[in-house]
Amino acid sequence: MMNRHSGRLAWSILVALVLVGQAFPLLAAETFGYASRKPQLWETERPALEQEPGTNLYWHDPHLGTWETCRLWPPATNGCPPSWYGKAEMLALFRDTSELDFATLGPAGPVALGTGGFDADFGAGVRALVGKTLGDWYRLEVGYFGSHSWEGDVAVRNLDANDQGGTGNLYSPFSSFGVPAGVVGLDYNNFASLRFSSTLNSGEVNLRRRVLMRPGSYEASFLVGGRYLNIGEEFEYLTQSSVPGPGTTSNQVALETDNSMIGVQVGLLSQFLVQPKCWIDFEMKGGIFANQASLDRAYTVATDQGGAAVYAGEDERDRTSFVGDLSLQVNYQFAPSWTFFGGYNAIWVTGIALGAENFSDDTGMLTLGPALVDHSGDAVYHGPNIGLVFTH
Repeated sequence: MMNRHSGRLAWSILVALVLVGQAFPLLAAETFGYASRKPQLWETERPALEQEPGTNLYWHDPHLGTWETCRLWPPATNGCPPSWYGKAEMLALFRDTSELDFATLGPAGPVALGTGGFDADFGAGVRALVGKTLGDWYRLEVGYFGSHSWEGDVAVRNLDANDQGGTGNLYSPFSSFGVPAGVVGLDYNNFASLRFSSTLNSGEVNLRRRVLMRPGSYEASFLVGGRYLNIGEEFEYLTQSSVPGPGTTSNQVALETDNSMIGVQVGLLSQFLVQPKCWIDFEMKGGIFANQASLDRAYTVATDQGGAAVYAGEDERDRTSFVGDLSLQVNYQFAPSWTFFGGYNAIWVTGIALGAENFSDDTGMLTLGPALVDHSGDAVYHGPNIGLVFTH
C-alpha cells in the first residue's frame, strides 16, 4: 500500500514540475508583455545586485544597456554574467533507515537487536559542477556528487540459561522469534550481530533556461537534463548458538544489492535577492528513471567442528524509479569572481533494492531458492552543504 501511494506521489510531483516549467515563461510573457526579444525600457534598469563588481550566478538580465562591455576581461562594467563557472562543495548526508527487528530476548520478547541500533552518522561526500553560458538565455551544466559511504554494525550477547540445557536466549526471525516455538539450530542464540554499508553516487547533464520576467529581486530558471544514479548496499546477519552442541553453530546471511538508474529530469531554480551580493537559491528537481536492480545473496550454516554449507543465489530485475531533489542555500559574493554558499539538501529515491529489506527469514527460500530481489524500497538522504563558486 505504501509503495503504491509513493508511486502516485512521485508521478504527481513530476507532472507538477513539468507544468511549472512550461507555464512560467508563458505567464511571465503574458504578465509583462515580454513576447518579443526587443528590450523594453524597464529592461535596461540595473538590479541592485548588478551594481556590485564582478560576476556571480544570480541570473542577470541579458538586456542591460552596457551588455557588450561584459565580453571583455576584466569586465568594463559591474555585475556581468559569467562565461564559465565552477562549483565545489562538501556535502554531508544523513541516510534515513527503516527499523527492522532481528533478535528478541526470549520468545516474542523485547527486541534485543535491530537496524534501529545503527549509529545515525552523516556520510561525507563531494559535489562539483562546471557550467558554460550559451548566449543570453541558456546555460549548460555538468555535475557530479558522490563518495558518500555509510557503515554501521551492532551486536548483542546473552548467556541466560535456556530450556534446551544450554546458554543463550536470543530468538531469530527465522522462527518468527519463537512463535509458536523455538527452533534448535536457529534460536537459543548466545550472540547475534548486524553489519551494514551503503554508497551513493550521481552524475548529471542539464540545459538550463532563464525564465522571462522583470529583472530585480527575483529570478528563476528551469532545466531539462539526464542523470545517472547508483546506490549499492551490503547487509550481513550472523547468529551463534551452543544448542544442540557440541560446539557452536552459526547462521549467516550476507547479501549485496545494487541499483543502476538512468533517466531524465526537470527542475526549477528560484533566486531571491536579499541585498547586494547576497541571495537565496531554492531548487527542486524530479525525474523518472529506469532502474536495473540486482541482488547477490549467500546463506551459510557452519559449526566450529569443521562442517559448513553455503547456499548462494542471485537475481536481477528492471523497474521504474523516481528521484526527487530539493536544495536551499544562501549565497554571498565576497570577491569579484568568488561566492561562498551554504545550505541544506534532501534527496528522495523510490523503487530501489535495499540491503536490510532484501533479508529473507524463510530458510526454505534461502537454501532451495530462488533468490528474488525486492526493489520496492525507498530511501531519503538529507544534510547540510558548504562550498565555493568561481565565475569567469
